[in-house]
Amino acid sequence: MSTHFDPAAFLDLPVDEVQVKRPPIAAGDYTAVIENVEAKAWQSKDKYDEAGQLKAGIKYEVTLNIEIPAAEAERVGLTLPLLKKTDSIMLELNAGGQIDTAPGKNAALRKYRDALDMNKPGQPFVARAMIGQALRVKISHDEWPRGSGELVEQVSGVARLG
Repeated sequence: MSTHFDPAAFLDLPVDEVQVKRPPIAAGDYTAVIENVEAKAWQSKDKYDEAGQLKAGIKYEVTLNIEIPAAEAERVGLTLPLLKKTDSIMLELNAGGQIDTAPGKNAALRKYRDALDMNKPGQPFVARAMIGQALRVKISHDEWPRGSGELVEQVSGVARLG
């Protein structure tokens, strides 16, 4: 069966019901599977470096499918027991434009690699290999925008399963 989509008619389609924000899932630890990892360039809107240029860099954007227990999914109104969240791993680069592996650099990336058992000497790491891997994520709440009283979920940590 084929239907014809008319964009103009869709723009005039009335919606009679108010859209309501669902409550955030409870803060805590959940199992997640990495659906995707993308390398993306970023640029600050208001932060400047020593040369007076807007700060910019590279990040890994990690898409996570978080498994939500049935009772929690029902409580917050999820139709599926999965919640998709995105986490950003801001990367520190060395002078050669590569990921800086000096001690203390790229802590967020190190935490993901440790959680996925991909941080071993002599074992090359490729970010794309994170796709399909399971780990534990910590969900916390943050108020956004500040002062609004509206809580949003965020990934505040990762760890190895088990």
